[in-house]
Amino acid sequence: MMTDTLERVRRLLAGYLKIPPETIGEDSKLDELGLDSLGALELVFEIEEEFKIKVPDEKIPEFRTVRAVCDGIEALRGA
Repeated sequence: MMTDTLERVRRLLAGYLKIPPETIGEDSKLDELGLDSLGALELVFEIEEEFKIKVPDEKIPEFRTVRAVCDGIEALRGA
């Protein structure tokens, strides 16, 4: 996984959740960080804007951990 992607995702999450980015690990579960379903949808919009990608609706449920989000972004950027 690219460190740049991880750092950008951590920064987006930290900004949305109002927590320090260093408290967000690769294996952090989004729901355990306090992200609810509405927050997850808003995060997807922010990811799409930040990374200039379109996240298909069927991919959104796969975004359960920070690592899954980063892997999904990398896969979509490579597609």
